[in-house]
Amino acid sequence: MKKLIPLYLAFVLLLTSCLVGKRYTRPELSEPEQYISADSLAAVADTASTYVEADSTINLQWFQLFGDTVLNDLIAQALDTNVNLRVAAMRVNQSRAVFQNSKANILPSFGYSARAEMNEPKEDYFDLLGTASWEIDFWGKLRHAKRAAYAEMLASEEGLKTVKTTLVSDLASLYFLMRDLDNRIEVTKQTVDSRTIYYLMVNERFLKGESAELDKLQAEQQVALAEATLANLKRELSFTERSINILLGQNPQPVPRGLQNSDQTILPEIPAGLPSKLLEQRPDVKAAEDYLIAETERIGVAQAMRLPSFSLTGFLGVASTDLSTLLTGDAFAGGLTGMVMGPIFEFGKNKRRVDIQRAEAEIAVYNFMNTYRIALGDVENALVSIQSYSEEYKARLRQVEAARKALMLTKAKYDAGYSSYLEVLIAESYAFDAELLLSLTRSQQLSATVALYRALGGGW
Repeated sequence: MKKLIPLYLAFVLLLTSCLVGKRYTRPELSEPEQYISADSLAAVADTASTYVEADSTINLQWFQLFGDTVLNDLIAQALDTNVNLRVAAMRVNQSRAVFQNSKANILPSFGYSARAEMNEPKEDYFDLLGTASWEIDFWGKLRHAKRAAYAEMLASEEGLKTVKTTLVSDLASLYFLMRDLDNRIEVTKQTVDSRTIYYLMVNERFLKGESAELDKLQAEQQVALAEATLANLKRELSFTERSINILLGQNPQPVPRGLQNSDQTILPEIPAGLPSKLLEQRPDVKAAEDYLIAETERIGVAQAMRLPSFSLTGFLGVASTDLSTLLTGDAFAGGLTGMVMGPIFEFGKNKRRVDIQRAEAEIAVYNFMNTYRIALGDVENALVSIQSYSEEYKARLRQVEAARKALMLTKAKYDAGYSSYLEVLIAESYAFDAELLLSLTRSQQLSATVALYRALGGGW
């Protein structure tokens, strides 16, 4: 038997050189040379030079750019406690175990057996054997399965990065919304106080017969409108805080505040990198490609299942009809068996299995290409938003300044009896709306910066 072992090894090496199925090649993608809106954000700002490279935001923990230590602490807490993130981490551990299991399938398996038979009138029988079995990966079925499991493991790791990026960007956006609502509530409270004082003045003039009842009613209406707006904003703020609590993995409770939105750092120019960078740094694009690789490898698995499978089994140990001689040299026992199994006719089931897997791979191709196009669109939208919100915010500042001055002059004219109260109402409404829109635009400007870094793959 020892003389046959080299022949068996040579046979195994010959068999394992075969591999059906094709290797993965990336689909041709129409990659633009640059973003449409890249010219509007050409250079890296000095405020960002400490954190970023000239053409990429990769490996950047971008939320630190805003300079808000409270926001940084909240994000660190979310990364430590968020439930969805923990689930994604468990998915990664699970996929790693699946991959390790698929690697083990390629190797032989070893075991043992022991038997004792007491027969009457036949002879007794005893054995103690080590066993081994090995499915020879002649067509590459097990290798394709291992590569598919490896690709899915990588996809799960990218999925974890996607959850992280989404978590951080969602939390930052909600934080800026919360600070915006804080500011709008403060503006509304001041407006309620101002309108109440003015209402009392108009009411006093009405009681003295110096003003029409219509002026009093319109002033009262303006007070009620501001109070209703205040109640609405407080309700929205409560909902926003609860959403932040969920991301932080905690029960409803007050959320700490840091900088006002007006004090947050906004980079005037932000490096967007090249469109091709999205294939290397955006986790959902990378995950989509990893899933495509896995589905492509499974075509080879399905093709190999149509062909014969080869396996070796063997045993080595001692066997005897007498327990007292079981451990002597004469009790040595061993054997090696080769086996071939394969399908002959299964009514087209094996062919359809290949067709199904090819369709799965085609679906994965389209998913990958669509994910990449969505990523390009996300970056373009974010670049446009950053520039347009910057321009809008400057215009809102001018609007607020003009509205405040117009309201002051209109009130002075009314107090002097040179205009109707309707003009005061219009000017006050414009001023109030301008203040609220200025606050909202600032929040949207900050969120646009968050959206760009999320579109580029975040800092992981």
